Amino acid sequence: MNRGWEILDSGQVSDITKSKKAFDELTAFHWRYYSELAFQRRPIREELNRALREAATPFEFTRWQRVVKFKYSFNPLSAKGSLADPGGRFNIGAIDSTRYPMFPALYLAADKGTAMAEVLGRKTANSSLSAEELALTKPDSISVLSVSGKLEAVLDSRLDEKLEPFVALIKDFNLSPGLRSAARALKVPLDLVRTVGRLQDVLVKQNWRDWPMLYDVPAGGQIFGSIALDAGIEAIVYESVITGKPCLAIFPQNFLNSTAFVELDDPVPSDEIPRRMDSTNFTRFV
Repeated sequence: MNRGWEILDSGQVSDITKSKKAFDELTAFHWRYYSELAFQRRPIREELNRALREAATPFEFTRWQRVVKFKYSFNPLSAKGSLADPGGRFNIGAIDSTRYPMFPALYLAADKGTAMAEVLGRKTANSSLSAEELALTKPDSISVLSVSGKLEAVLDSRLDEKLEPFVALIKDFNLSPGLRSAARALKVPLDLVRTVGRLQDVLVKQNWRDWPMLYDVPAGGQIFGSIALDAGIEAIVYESVITGKPCLAIFPQNFLNSTAFVELDDPVPSDEIPRRMDSTNFTRFV
């Protein structure tokens, strides 16, 4: 029987060169984009820190949920896993440590469905299942733990009034004519944060991984998280883009000189598993 050949892809060698050139131009553009805004943030860093510190309030949570891969089950409160490239929504991982200092965060969700969906259930366009259903179909071995805690300085990013002073400081940032020209040539949209609503959209953006994964530049939420960390904020409350339920990104590094703590609610199977993280031992979790 005669068999025909199916053409899987076709093109010219020159197309590869053109594609690489286009990608290099996009990467350089995103670095310039990041750098111009970072340059404008630098002189007002302390004002930005103050705006977040003054908006922070105590926060207590009971029986929230944490999902970890099975291999991390002997240290489920550790935030070290969040340092893997590209990091988490509010922490910078191993993108490029020479340019962007890495820092970890501990992620929790208000209920089990949200915690599982955040870790396992990223919905794709061609899937008929919801993100929560996808999480249940994943064969990964995981541990789901109930966690409670009490924090001193938490920023609730869902509340407009908590972000208004911060946005007031950055809403007049601008970009150079050269960068704007490059954006038009590359067909890249420029959408600076001018309002609280826009900042909230950036913080819960579904495809936030695009910038760090494709262009080696931190996403907007990661930049915001680095400012919050510098300001002494212990955690950020945000809304799950998947379920709409609250989540927490906790920065254990800021537990020093604080009464903040996070602890497992249930008995542990071994004395080797630490149940509580606070100012006396937070360094072992970061």
